[in-house]
Amino acid sequence: MLLVFAQYTNQLERAKSALSFITHPILLAVDSPSRAYEWVTESFSSNSHLQEENDRLKAEELLLKAKLQKYEAVEHENIRLQSLLGSSFKLGEQFIAASIIRTNLDALSHQVVIDKGSRFNIHNGQAAINAEGIVGQVVDVTPLSASIILITDPNHAIPVEISRTGLRTIATGNADNNSLNLPYLPHNSDIKLNDLLITSGMGGLYPKGYPVARVSELTPAPGEAFITAKANTVANIESSREVLLVWSQQQPLPILSNTENTLPNQASAPQPTNNE
Repeated sequence: MLLVFAQYTNQLERAKSALSFITHPILLAVDSPSRAYEWVTESFSSNSHLQEENDRLKAEELLLKAKLQKYEAVEHENIRLQSLLGSSFKLGEQFIAASIIRTNLDALSHQVVIDKGSRFNIHNGQAAINAEGIVGQVVDVTPLSASIILITDPNHAIPVEISRTGLRTIATGNADNNSLNLPYLPHNSDIKLNDLLITSGMGGLYPKGYPVARVSELTPAPGEAFITAKANTVANIESSREVLLVWSQQQPLPILSNTENTLPNQASAPQPTNNE
């Protein structure tokens, strides 16, 4: 009896094994849609996650690039201000920095408006320079702002001298943004191309020794008493954003208190008067 039962069990196992070869492909076929759906879902989920990560990284990259641009702009601003503050040439003049808030450069007038006025004791006739040289002089003052006529204005004239020889003359504006006329040079003047013109100190408006322009053109005029000459301004006036207002050594004035709104490390400007 036991032998018969064992044989029967073996036959069932063999039948079951044989049947598995038939049912296994069927089970795989039945289960494959579910597996395919899971695979597709996981693929889309992974792709969506990667896309989100890619978008996030792109946004971070854009933000970092924007910050880098600002840092570079701040760095250039600091360099320009340091250059501006160093342009006092250590001659002992007192000065204060101001920003240009409006520009007027047309054929009849070359002027700019700055954000400092009589509250900082800015006054008419005061010289204005930038990091390279002379820019102009103050012609109108309000408590909060001042107008500066540029040396290129057709109505402006500045006493200059040739640094190489000491020859003195007058440079006048000609409505060109970076050019001056030299209308009073005799034919026998000792002047050459690229000669540096500096302020002569004559007239008392501009402190002596500041760069103004370099001779760019010399044209003898037969029959005329004077040479036709031009000079290019040393200061890049057209692109200036800040200026220094200068008080000369010959006109010492009281010093501003430390609470005034001045740039760090710059020499102080005079205190405002009480009769503004």
